[in-house]
Amino acid sequence: MTSVDVVVPVSRGVESAKRCIECVLTSPQLTPFELIVVDDGSPEPELSRWLREQAASGRLTLLVQVQRQGFAAAANRAIALHVDRNLVVLHSDAEVANDWLDRLHAHATKARDVGTVAPFTNRGGVANYPRSTADNAMPEGLDVASLDALFVRANAGEAVPTELSCGPCVYFRRTCLDAIGAFDSGAVGSDYGVEQDFCLRASAAGFRHVLAADTYVWHEGAVAFGADARDLAARAEKALGKLYPHYPAQRAEFEERDPARPLARRVDLLRLAEWPRPLIVFVAHGWGGGIRRHMNDLAAMAGEGCEVLMLQPAADDTVALTWPRKGEGFVAYFRLPRELPALADLLRALGVARIHFHHVHGLPRSVLDLPRSVGVPYDCTLHDYYAICPQYHLVTEDGRYCGEPDAAGCAACLARRPGQWGLDITDWRAALGQLLRGAARVIAPTRDVAQRVARYFPDVSAIVLAHPELPLANLERVTRVSVLGNMSPEKGVRVVAACARDARERGLPLAFRVLGSTTEALPQWPEASLSIHGQYDDNDLAMLLAAERPDVIWFPAQVPETYVYTLTVAMATGVPIVASALGAFPERLAAHARSLLVAWDASPAEWNDALLRAGAAGDVSRLLRPRVAAS
Repeated sequence: MTSVDVVVPVSRGVESAKRCIECVLTSPQLTPFELIVVDDGSPEPELSRWLREQAASGRLTLLVQVQRQGFAAAANRAIALHVDRNLVVLHSDAEVANDWLDRLHAHATKARDVGTVAPFTNRGGVANYPRSTADNAMPEGLDVASLDALFVRANAGEAVPTELSCGPCVYFRRTCLDAIGAFDSGAVGSDYGVEQDFCLRASAAGFRHVLAADTYVWHEGAVAFGADARDLAARAEKALGKLYPHYPAQRAEFEERDPARPLARRVDLLRLAEWPRPLIVFVAHGWGGGIRRHMNDLAAMAGEGCEVLMLQPAADDTVALTWPRKGEGFVAYFRLPRELPALADLLRALGVARIHFHHVHGLPRSVLDLPRSVGVPYDCTLHDYYAICPQYHLVTEDGRYCGEPDAAGCAACLARRPGQWGLDITDWRAALGQLLRGAARVIAPTRDVAQRVARYFPDVSAIVLAHPELPLANLERVTRVSVLGNMSPEKGVRVVAACARDARERGLPLAFRVLGSTTEALPQWPEASLSIHGQYDDNDLAMLLAAERPDVIWFPAQVPETYVYTLTVAMATGVPIVASALGAFPERLAAHARSLLVAWDASPAEWNDALLRAGAAGDVSRLLRPRVAAS
């Protein structure tokens, strides 16, 4: 069998490079290979020394470039070393496991027109996992070897065609390299994107590219290309679009079609079927709000006790089964009632232990049959009055309590505002009453809900159980800072933006509010602890300040102000004032006891520290000594 060259260009990141090289050398393969490492002018003496030691011991072949020439040049030098071999280009911050090379080699040699093969990865590849277009962390309870083994079990021997290959690991057929030539960084303006450029040239020459659905390679990221990877990627995509006008539409269509999705979902299902905790399905509408918060709280509180899936409406008669755990991408769609047996079969195969109904809005009526079809017990929580009212809230057309009229009154309401499923009030309550009666537990958050529903279903005994809530974060007093007037650079608009960012980054209890407009766009909540009121009439400023009730009024002027009308209003409020020690402020605030002057060019941290001092409750004396904060 012809040997394969595994090529690893290395420039920086000694620990990442060591992990990469060690996992290549220690993963058992039937395919003979030679590890070719290119030291691309590494600025790290420890890395270069370690590579020389490994080469001296015969573990790898080392090529050294005295000066850094870049990823493409380093790879091209290794590509030219053995002109009769296929090869894999592996980023130095990648990790492989098990018989990864055997599987890539098998896919590459299945057909003569295969040019390149790429595996699944977590980031920066043609197919990422668990989420296809995101940078993914390693899923809970897994490592590279165990996740790769799951891909083998889920998709053994399977591959799908792709538009191109890219990412931390790409297998190249020598026949393709001979026909197309080496990497060309000049075409895209940098080393980033050279694999995509190569593949697009190869496609034009009749070669195909495939995704090895049974192989997973981990990618640390931001080591091979450094912290500028995102900017480089954006520039490369723009350059590729100019070189190959069809590429942007082709890439967009590929991402929309996402042929890797079904193969990734198989891995999800395998993980869920082997999840060490019981699975529970929450059934609810898709509106979010209090019900979604309640379900999120329950899922978080369950902790080590169970794992939650969610079933919600998607569109028309379609429902979506999702895995709401952070970082997961699993979703499966079913058209009900036609595909109810398929949904039930899947839930049984996953070993779902229980179903919990939280709401039925937007769901097909056949969802009520799901527990029976799966053969598991279920619970119902009464978040509102969906069991007795198709409007859910006992509400009239004008948004008021309807007073719960008799059946004739409900029928008149439904005639004007039909509920879902086309049921009259009698059939609605019969269907939902049957759901409640079959539940192992009916849960009401208050006695009022339980008693109100019991009037319609006397044989249903609801458990009154307040919604469990996660403990509130430590509620620290927040200092509310008001900035007055139309803010421009000379008035300190950039200082405000910088201080708001500093407060968010340092977790300071400061909230900034601009009472006025700004000449520049400012980052607002949640990016920064800042909001903007907008333009106001001068005569309304005193009323606005009374409504805002700030703890501090702030004047961060960056030029010597001559008077400042808004300062007069601020002093009249008696609220502490922080201002630049520049221009009119020291003179006008000289007799204002509750003031603190700060150097106009203070850092954001110094300004924020002064604002916190000024806003300190009940200790005005601290504002007077010293009156000018240290800068």
